[in-house]
Amino acid sequence: MTRMIGRRPLLQGIAAAASLIAAPYVARGAMRKLTVAKSIPNLMAYTPIDIAAAKGYFAQHEIEIDSIAFSGSAGMHQAMTAGALDIALGSGSTMVNIVKGEPDICIAQTLGPPVELSIIVPYDSPIRSTDELKGKTVGVASTGSPTEWVVFELARLKGWAKTDIKTVGLGGTQAAIAALRTHQVDAVVSDTAVAYTLEPQQQGRAIVNCADYVPNFIMHANFASNKAASEYPEAVKGFCAAWFEAVAFMKKNKDETNRIVTPITKLSPEVQAKNYDLVVPLLSLTGRFDAKGLAALARSYVELKITDTEPDMKNLYTEKFLPTAA
Repeated sequence: MTRMIGRRPLLQGIAAAASLIAAPYVARGAMRKLTVAKSIPNLMAYTPIDIAAAKGYFAQHEIEIDSIAFSGSAGMHQAMTAGALDIALGSGSTMVNIVKGEPDICIAQTLGPPVELSIIVPYDSPIRSTDELKGKTVGVASTGSPTEWVVFELARLKGWAKTDIKTVGLGGTQAAIAALRTHQVDAVVSDTAVAYTLEPQQQGRAIVNCADYVPNFIMHANFASNKAASEYPEAVKGFCAAWFEAVAFMKKNKDETNRIVTPITKLSPEVQAKNYDLVVPLLSLTGRFDAKGLAALARSYVELKITDTEPDMKNLYTEKFLPTAA
């Protein structure tokens, strides 16, 4: 069962998870317990962990999972820095945290293009195409986030200056929906599933999926703590093996996958079916890192003023824990 951790109980959650890591390991047969966190509880791209648990893949690799869900990336990476996590499921863009000293390593690319992100406008907006976004205000999750970068990337591809599109940090999904409904902004960058939900209600509609103009990226990735990677590497390998077995199952079994994950994504069956068709075909079956995606990430760090220069991405990831190709 996944435990949800929000902002208020964050410190308690970190402490509790830390105690799990610090406590002496008690064997259950040959099982190794791993504390695994999602940065967002209901994202389709993170549900391979739920499929792997439901299908018994972790047990087959002698792993027991203690699953935690945070309400945002910042809290999860605080927990990783505190030594409270073994594995973290997060945004590929947070690989830059390793440059800043976070004690972990990226172990798998799980989703490349930002297919989960769309630019959404109010349903009654006169804006019909991205050409009409020049001079407009677009709501993003936060300054320096991938949601802001895809706006800057659109401006770059259009030949516009960054200042030709104003970005405003709104926070999470509910804030983005509220901003659309009240016309506080001209558009938002938010989950494509939000557009699927709002359009039948005539409250919002997508004008572009961000993957249509950002084909190369690393939207999601899995991370392992340095402790886990060095002290129990076989468990990390087992986690990766179970994860990609789950992805293979998901690609072949749409109906059962949706039955398992719909209570997690909390989408209607109709929207979940669309969400599956959007995300699952693009989930990586190997975890190997795409060179063009890594280059786009490195460039984004400079453009978002997170780093002064592009970091050497080879220092931020490893492929040694990934399953060997058949």
